[in-house]
Amino acid sequence: MAPDVASHAVTWTEGPLVSSPAHTALDLTSARTLEQELAGLDDYPAYCRAYREGAGKDCADLRALGCVRRAGVDREGNPLYVLLPGSLSPDADLVRVRRFAFQLLAEHAREGRPFSLVFVQSNGAMGARALSVWFVVETYRMLPRPLKRNLRMLGVVHPAAFVRAALLLLAPFLADSFWDKLFLIERLEFLDAIVGGADGAVDALELPRAYYEWDAELDARASEDAAALRSGAMFHGALGVGGTMGGAFVPGGVPPR
Repeated sequence: MAPDVASHAVTWTEGPLVSSPAHTALDLTSARTLEQELAGLDDYPAYCRAYREGAGKDCADLRALGCVRRAGVDREGNPLYVLLPGSLSPDADLVRVRRFAFQLLAEHAREGRPFSLVFVQSNGAMGARALSVWFVVETYRMLPRPLKRNLRMLGVVHPAAFVRAALLLLAPFLADSFWDKLFLIERLEFLDAIVGGADGAVDALELPRAYYEWDAELDARASEDAAALRSGAMFHGALGVGGTMGGAFVPGGVPPR
C-alpha cells in the first residue's frame, strides 16, 4: 500500500481532546525495575538492549533541546510526540537520542496506551544533524510490536524528494501497517487536521521559528514552480505544440513524444 501524500484529504474521527503539558520531563526515578519495564518484551532484543543502555542516563541536555518531546495530543486525544532533528547539533549522537526516545515512549509499550508521532524535517541550512531515512526505518523496525500497534499515526512534515524515493525503495521490507500509519504532510497548516480541532492547534507543538520560515520558503518555491509551468504551457500553446487547441500543458516545457 502506497503512503498517503495528500494529508489534508484524510478523514479523521472526532474524539475528546485532553489537556496535557507541552513538555513532559522524562522520569528516570520510577520505582519500577528494568525487568518490570521490559516484561513481556523478550522477543525484541534490540529494543531491550537499547532501553537498558539508556536507563538512568542523564538526558537533561536532550530534554532542554526539545528534540524529542511530548507536545500535547493528537486529533483523537492521544499523547502526541514531536521529533525535531533541527534542534540537534551536527555532531549529535543519534544512538543516544534513540535511547532517550525509547525511554520517553516506554509507557506506551508497557501499558498499551495509544500515541502519535510527528517528525518535522528542516532544510539543511539550519545546521542540524540530519536524520537519514535509513536510521528512522531501522529505529522503527527495532520497536516492539506493542509499541508499533499503539502508534496511531506517524507524520512526516516537509518530506524531501529523497524521502519519498527511499520509502518507495524500502516498501517491500515494511509491513502494510507501516503505510497505514504514515502520512506525508506538505505544510504545517495541514497539521491542524491531526493535532486537534481548535484553531491554532499547531501552535501547541511549540515549533522553533526556523521551521515556519522553511515552510514559507517552500510555499514561495511552489508558487514559482507553478508560475514557471504556466509560462511554459503558454509558450508551447503559442507554438501549437501538443496537437490540441491552445497546446498541451507539459511540465517542464518538454513536449510529449
